[in-house]
Amino acid sequence: MSKTHVHNGVHAATLLPAVRQVVSRWCVLVLAVIFWLFGIGDVGTRADTVETQKLMFQFQNARTNKLVLHQPDLVAFLSEARPGALNANITDHRGTLTFSGSVDRGLWARLNGRWGENGQRKDKYGFGAMGLHAYVRSTLIVGAMIEADYLSQAGTVSDREGLGAMVGSYFLARNANHPLFFEGRLLYGKASDDIRLLGGSKERLNTRRRLAQLKMSGQLRYGITTLIPSILASYATDDVSPRGGGSLPKQGIRLRRIKMGLDFRHRLRHTNGALFILNGGGALSSTSTRRYGSNALARPNQRNGRGRVNLGVSYLTKAGGAFVIDSFVDGLGAPTPQNYGLKAAFDIRF
Repeated sequence: MSKTHVHNGVHAATLLPAVRQVVSRWCVLVLAVIFWLFGIGDVGTRADTVETQKLMFQFQNARTNKLVLHQPDLVAFLSEARPGALNANITDHRGTLTFSGSVDRGLWARLNGRWGENGQRKDKYGFGAMGLHAYVRSTLIVGAMIEADYLSQAGTVSDREGLGAMVGSYFLARNANHPLFFEGRLLYGKASDDIRLLGGSKERLNTRRRLAQLKMSGQLRYGITTLIPSILASYATDDVSPRGGGSLPKQGIRLRRIKMGLDFRHRLRHTNGALFILNGGGALSSTSTRRYGSNALARPNQRNGRGRVNLGVSYLTKAGGAFVIDSFVDGLGAPTPQNYGLKAAFDIRF
């Protein structure tokens, strides 16, 4: 029997005492993690080098991708959106938890957690970030952040576990004439990974990580048409630090990802309080993964691209109801099969 507990909501104002408590505890925890990681000694024990190196490449790839995907969105600090939210979805075998909040406009925190079981495989991932910034002017902020992440993968062949921390700076700017936002960050940190083959010995590897990210998002309004452009470029590295690889040779991973999208909303008709809107757009993404290390063990460099297009129409009534029809095609140009479908929804408020 499955039990599900879900709590969703936006409580930017009412959660201030809880936010302050969470932020203070998270600050102590993250600082402790950073001091531990940056002061950790380079230790390692002899293990099955060939198999361990293969598993290390897979683990580095998984951690780097998750680190990029879970970077916090900071646009809310220069927009009218509320940054406070708490969402949870927990069942017997899996769950997700997200939290975001801010205090006194300049101090903020983000938490994400995910865990689950799939047969004999168990995965756990946690990510947290906290930052402090100042308003140079109403359209520009600069600040610094600290991040910590944890990944655990347990299976029938091996157990892999990693803990990392990063520190760095960020900025957020807004165009004075349009709600168009520009965001950037540069982070540096370290991580400690433990890999154990079942029935074998354990190997500990210390890595150095870097992350650079630029983002543009917002809206451009031209009469009855609104364009919604977005660009996200990320570059991340994860390298085994000198004397940090135990018995393994030097190895590392380079991840480059860029995603560009353009959506639109166009008002078709507006009569008697009812509104017809044409929605559509598309996006292109490209991911390049370069691995280096032992030529016999390193997987070939990978480059993947995919595209998405969607088109739909919405009918909004004067009473606030909505009828939406949307179609989409995803996976264009990707080696995997394409996904496509048609969705219809009706929302009424009373």
